[in-house]
Amino acid sequence: MNAAVETSATGVQRTDRWRGIGAATLLASAFALMTRTPALLFVSAAGVSLLAYVRVVSPPPISLSVSRTVSEDDPEQGDDVTVTLTIQNVGERTVPELRFVDGVPPTLRVVDGAASVGTALRPGAATTLRYEVEAGHGRQEFRPATAIGRDVTGVVERRVQVAVTGDDAVGRHPSVSEGNVPSLPTTAARYAGQHTTDRAGPGLTFRSVREYNRGDSVSRIDWRRRARTGELATIEFHEERSLEVVLVVDTRSAAALAPTPNEKTAIERAQAAAAPLFGGLLGEGHRVGIATLGPERAWLAPGRGAAHEHRARELLSARPPALSADGGEPEPGAWLRDRLPPHATVVLLMPACDDGVVDLIRRLDATGTTVTVLSPDPTATESAGQQLARLERRVRLRRLRAAGIPVVDWDPSEDLRRTLATARWSV
Repeated sequence: MNAAVETSATGVQRTDRWRGIGAATLLASAFALMTRTPALLFVSAAGVSLLAYVRVVSPPPISLSVSRTVSEDDPEQGDDVTVTLTIQNVGERTVPELRFVDGVPPTLRVVDGAASVGTALRPGAATTLRYEVEAGHGRQEFRPATAIGRDVTGVVERRVQVAVTGDDAVGRHPSVSEGNVPSLPTTAARYAGQHTTDRAGPGLTFRSVREYNRGDSVSRIDWRRRARTGELATIEFHEERSLEVVLVVDTRSAAALAPTPNEKTAIERAQAAAAPLFGGLLGEGHRVGIATLGPERAWLAPGRGAAHEHRARELLSARPPALSADGGEPEPGAWLRDRLPPHATVVLLMPACDDGVVDLIRRLDATGTTVTVLSPDPTATESAGQQLARLERRVRLRRLRAAGIPVVDWDPSEDLRRTLATARWSV
């Protein structure tokens, strides 16, 4: 049983249902005395009684048990999900006028019904609230539900927050588990597999041949040289180390674009793509981190392990940050460069619809940071302005390619895996 709990931000307050009754009572009293009209005196007396009632009355206490069920455990983005709540009055008094409002996640859109219900509930009575939402990206948690109870006349109300049992979210954290998922482009040797160093050590790339030392592995002896000269020599390879990769998601207001109002924004598509990329890189043995560029920046340093994967799931399922009212956002370049590990590989997911992050990419590349770009295309061609925006975006991507930076242009009509396979990323 979950009873409603008032918070410091809620409580009892008067409504505006009888606004002006005080002035009306005074006016009626004045006219009654001036005209000596008994009917007006009666109206004045009724008004005084009502004013006194408003001063002393209190709304009934609200004690509710509320449970919530969600129809789909793991819906796809865009699926309709039914939310059902059972609301029972477990108190000892009737609530003559009750309004219950569920705490719908702010990023979800109600597509059928309403997330609120108005009713009267006797002790032990229950009512059902049912509505549908459109599933978003990742896990979207419900906010606290609110109940508002009024007295019979509706002049005062009590507002409380209600604890809800059952399902507390729509969807799940995006999967970052290892599997057959996109990783890094295979077209450039500097991006594929392990990172080859100049040091001698375990690896596959030949480095040199040196004199044999006692204790050297038999598998590394140059037997051809032994057969030819009779001398023992040891083959050395370039040491290979796993990469430190940072997936950078552009969450600035400039990236909150979509071809149509009903399609996913570039931010949502970038977040959805980052999860399988993260899992693929972990599966190859790399250390992977995440950064977001926007009004609410986030940083997860490269790492691996179960706890690291859990933090990544939470970060990637976070709703897109609220956009600043004036559109002004701090320049992200210095913030990101200060956090990148030395020799890190950066995979940047951004729509390239402005010059801000494009300039950042070129600066990172100029300092020797390995950068590749996955760019979800949010442009359209319905108007001359949209066609111009598409052309400007293509010019930006062309300039990045001309600078030697690998770029994958992701059309909204194409599946991510197919796009990356066409671009010769490993899948």
